[in-house]
Amino acid sequence: MLLLVAGVLSIALGSFNLGHELHSKNVDIIYTVVGAVVAIVWLVSVILAWRGSRAGVFLAGLIAFVEFGVISAGHFVTAPFDIDIYAKHEGLALATVLTALLPACALTAMAAIVCWSHATGRVRDPQTIPLLVVTVVGAILVVLYTTDSVSRLDFGTMLPEDAAFLAVAAMILWLVGAFWIARMRRVGAILIGLGTLIVLYSFITLHVLAGTSVSAIASKSGPVWAGIALAMATLAAGSFVTALALVVEPLLRRQSGKRPPSGP
Repeated sequence: MLLLVAGVLSIALGSFNLGHELHSKNVDIIYTVVGAVVAIVWLVSVILAWRGSRAGVFLAGLIAFVEFGVISAGHFVTAPFDIDIYAKHEGLALATVLTALLPACALTAMAAIVCWSHATGRVRDPQTIPLLVVTVVGAILVVLYTTDSVSRLDFGTMLPEDAAFLAVAAMILWLVGAFWIARMRRVGAILIGLGTLIVLYSFITLHVLAGTSVSAIASKSGPVWAGIALAMATLAAGSFVTALALVVEPLLRRQSGKRPPSGP
């Protein structure tokens, strides 16, 4: 299911971006045609993977991995079409698309790796569903927050492309941890903790200790965007505390089990 949803989302976002790449003259018509063919092959491979084909799983993961590298190298480094320049040229929606495309590709590649050994297998753990829902909502808020920050060029001393990629990295850690926690609870919790720590540290340094305050965001971008920033930080804080508890609680239980019995 994850491979299907993340793969289709990656294809949709990548196809939308491909048209704007051609419009901005960042690529030529030959590149666009080849990209369109790859998108069709990618879609077919995702469908085959859903039906349990190992070849489909491999191809879907491989294309997602390549797409991640192409987008990262083209728009998340200092270049003529880095994310803020590209967004100014083609519209702010492209910042949203690029920021969401990389995590979608990463999840597609991760799902392909898992599905390679369990092509039709499923792991169900209802206890992790609330954390997963919070993570998905939090990731969406990070995408929107990053989009607003690109529009205001509000990343402190970091370059927009570097700061946007850091936000992407935080999202990937947060999302992968939330999906992985059903299989390996401690590893998933550590990944969630790392991802949310990046989000919280960035928010505190940029909007609490210095930089642009939340009230300034409200005055520049509007109260809705300020609310998005606060909601993002709140969900990140809640996920961080939960992840910390999931890591610490087994250690405390193990320590209490090693204590010698009291009494004579």
